[in-house]
Amino acid sequence: MKILKIGASILVVLAVVLFIGFQYFFRSAVPEYSGTETLRGLKNTVEVRTDKHGIPHLYAQNETDLFFAQGYVMARERLFQMDMTRLAGRGELSTMFGEVTLEKDKFFKTIGFYRKATESYPQLLDETKNALKAFAGGVNHYIENADPLPREYFFLGVKPKEWVPEDSVVVAMLMSYSLTRSKKIDLVMHKIRKKVDEDTLRMIIPSYPEFAPTLTGERMSKSVAALGRSGTWTQSSTEEQIGFADDFPFPLDIAASNWMTFSSKMTDTGQAMFAGSPDLKPTLPGLFYIMHIKGGDIDAMGGVLPGVPSLGPLGYNGFLAFSAVNGRGDELDYFIEKPNPDNPNQYLTEEGYRDFEIINDEILIKSEDGFKSEKLTIKISRHGPIISDVLPGSPQNCAMQWAALDLPNTDIDGLIKLVKAQSFKDFRAALSFVRTINLNIGYADKEGNIGWQFTAAPPIRKKGEGSVPVPGWTGEYDWTGFVPYDEVPYDFNPAPGFVGSFNNEPGNVSYHLTNYYLFERAIRFQQIMDERAKRKVSFGELKTMQLDTGSVVAQRWVPLALSVCRGDDELKPCLDLFDTWDFKIEQSSAAATLFNHFYYLLMGNTLKDEIGEKLWEEDLGREYLYYVPDLLLTRIIDQPQHRLFDDITTPDTKENRDNIIRKSMKEALVYLTERFGEDTDSWKWGEVHQMAFDHPLGSKLGFLNLDSIPTHGSHHTINSGFWDSAKPFSMSGGGVIRMMVDFANPENSTIISPPGQSGHYMSPYYDDLAQTWADGDQVPMHFYSGKDLSEKLMLIPGE
Repeated sequence: MKILKIGASILVVLAVVLFIGFQYFFRSAVPEYSGTETLRGLKNTVEVRTDKHGIPHLYAQNETDLFFAQGYVMARERLFQMDMTRLAGRGELSTMFGEVTLEKDKFFKTIGFYRKATESYPQLLDETKNALKAFAGGVNHYIENADPLPREYFFLGVKPKEWVPEDSVVVAMLMSYSLTRSKKIDLVMHKIRKKVDEDTLRMIIPSYPEFAPTLTGERMSKSVAALGRSGTWTQSSTEEQIGFADDFPFPLDIAASNWMTFSSKMTDTGQAMFAGSPDLKPTLPGLFYIMHIKGGDIDAMGGVLPGVPSLGPLGYNGFLAFSAVNGRGDELDYFIEKPNPDNPNQYLTEEGYRDFEIINDEILIKSEDGFKSEKLTIKISRHGPIISDVLPGSPQNCAMQWAALDLPNTDIDGLIKLVKAQSFKDFRAALSFVRTINLNIGYADKEGNIGWQFTAAPPIRKKGEGSVPVPGWTGEYDWTGFVPYDEVPYDFNPAPGFVGSFNNEPGNVSYHLTNYYLFERAIRFQQIMDERAKRKVSFGELKTMQLDTGSVVAQRWVPLALSVCRGDDELKPCLDLFDTWDFKIEQSSAAATLFNHFYYLLMGNTLKDEIGEKLWEEDLGREYLYYVPDLLLTRIIDQPQHRLFDDITTPDTKENRDNIIRKSMKEALVYLTERFGEDTDSWKWGEVHQMAFDHPLGSKLGFLNLDSIPTHGSHHTINSGFWDSAKPFSMSGGGVIRMMVDFANPENSTIISPPGQSGHYMSPYYDDLAQTWADGDQVPMHFYSGKDLSEKLMLIPGE
């Protein structure tokens, strides 16, 4: 017994030592938020006040010091995230992760993100280059002096390299690519084109529906030449090669977003109100970092893209507030080239063969013995890089033409000017520099004005809409230039006194911008405003709108499903749930779960027989393309005998809409019963629909991940909660940064970006905002009271 007691005591001591060691190992990397630090490179002292959620307020005496301090403070919390992102843009992830990221590096190097960033940097404004240099100086001070570095570097056995200004440019370029909708859907449509006839393809390719609201309420005919959506020629594709995962530091597919703005005549305070919610894939740490930066001509607060100075997708500067949604413009096309059979380094044009531009590059790959290298040959045609070997689903000999590769990347010029804007004119002038990030940015100001501006460089095509890959050798689909900025859509003080953007069409454009607008949430916002009958909006009501979970898709289909399935005793549990449902996708609703799965099955059962089950499950049925089949079904809901409802795999039976509804309802009932049990209380949306925040190293170090959090919403609600059809019903996107600005009382203004401000495990700010966000709440911005926060860190100049 004595030996056992001694042994037990030793085990307890060891456990305590290990626990203390574990805590110290991670907590030692967490920065201090009060005291004094000396920074070589500062000219004057910078004061940093931090609130109880880790949100820093920087007060500098000039802009150079401000951006230096911004780089330093951001790196203290997010260096590993910043480093991963710039390494992705450089095509150098394999220097950190080894062979596992080799295919990703081939992709990034082939596209040429960093080549373009290096080319664009000298063309930036001097004030922007100075800001980038100062920002890089702050990041590098942290890299050089951090002891210890973020703990991820210990596990990977690497150290970060020096940060250079071009790194910030490439981070912005990656965001631009993530917002480019056609990069994936064009290739999916190419696969579908090989499966279906011309008429079916035309039905599937989306276009904005006539019944859906536009931002202006207008509708203008689009001047488009022959669509060029299909052709008689065929090409094999590389769709069977290794998949290109989108789980690198930037989500490659950003689902949706929204903003709502109300002029002074529409609010109960007599001053403007604004709410913004970019809806994105969740990341850990969060995709954005909240900061307040003040110095020189800048005094602004909002979400910052880690690695880029100034502010990012949303912000407030005392005079105006802004927030972005994905503009969904189509600024990327695929061209299939014809190589010379006698010389593979040439390709055919309408004027004969032309030489590819050849770039010989190499990729460094971390290995057990240090580093090894792999050669990479990149071919570039007049349309762009040949991407067939690095982008699954693309045809052979396929070039990618993207506006961001054709134009100088001056987006950061615009971001720095935007935070200084003091009028709608200034706002538009700043955004004239933002041509390669495709956005619609909402606006409100303290004088009661509202408006919006698209940022885009829409290509002018000789022919077609760019919906599918087209022949590159004829020249007939080539671009001839870009729509001038003055003709890119905007609006100022719309007549209704309010406007909301939900990735829907502007309405005041006579040329083709895109086929990829969304519409369901815009219909819901119109419903809300129609129900109000022009009653003025309070700040609390604006928050309720931002968190609205009403589904117009459920309103459209549930009454029909009830009438079709009524009398079928097998479906009684479904009918009971739908009979009393208010069509809201709330955590407490089992009907919400039933409807979401029923509707997914309904879309699949309508289209799988035409396009094939594999193409449905891997592409068209995924959440980032969910709006395509949704639009198609919405257009044919009142045509019960439409040919798409007939299952072509059962030639002896002709199915109609009602048959597909009943089939989908029965399959949903079976699935939910087998997975969750017969008790429908176990089907509640909050039990099955949860947001997961996973760390980049979480697959190996699971303790870095967070527990999943139940959330409201679905694909079609204003408070969105996209879910992954491959892993029902795990949430894959939502409003992961939100802001509300009350111009009557700016100290009422709030903001949030889950799961927390810090990327350091064991930091008190690692996950403290996750549940607050899931509950629909935000935290105070402290825009004017930041100086009163108790945590004070003084950054003083050093020699």
